[in-house]
Amino acid sequence: MLKCSNCGRENKQGEVICVYCGSPLVDIIVKTKALENTDFEENMPKWGSARPSHRIRLYVLNDSGKEETLSYETKDIELLVIGRVDPATNEAPVIDLSRFNALEKGVSRRHAAIVRKDAALHLVDLSAANGTFLNGQRLVPDQPRILRDGDDIRLGHLVIRIAFERT
Repeated sequence: MLKCSNCGRENKQGEVICVYCGSPLVDIIVKTKALENTDFEENMPKWGSARPSHRIRLYVLNDSGKEETLSYETKDIELLVIGRVDPATNEAPVIDLSRFNALEKGVSRRHAAIVRKDAALHLVDLSAANGTFLNGQRLVPDQPRILRDGDDIRLGHLVIRIAFERT
């Protein structure tokens, strides 16, 4: 068992991030810019529909304060990795947030993913250095959480609003 130096709770051997508070349990070489204060509370209950329509829209604010929309056909979604370009290999995830200053806002190269599971869409944290938050709740890495219409996703300091487009 590994004892978390932040909260003092015991974690299973092999864990790299505390499942209780999200603090690193081991020294990790992190290429993502580490940010201060990404664990602030913003918890707002959301009650949107969990039934995705034919398209999912992701609304992201660009640096000029204008909202940009990324849109995907839900029938085509099996796994959509969200992150930024890897400068060493030039590989980019399906949802590349580089143009939104993702590095400066604490977004990892492979930060999170939207996956289809049991006819619903889920958000999964991919052990991102600055955490993945769904409506203000920090996600436990590799644990899928259902996405609903109107949900807010925060990756480091970058916020994305989810909308299921209605026909």
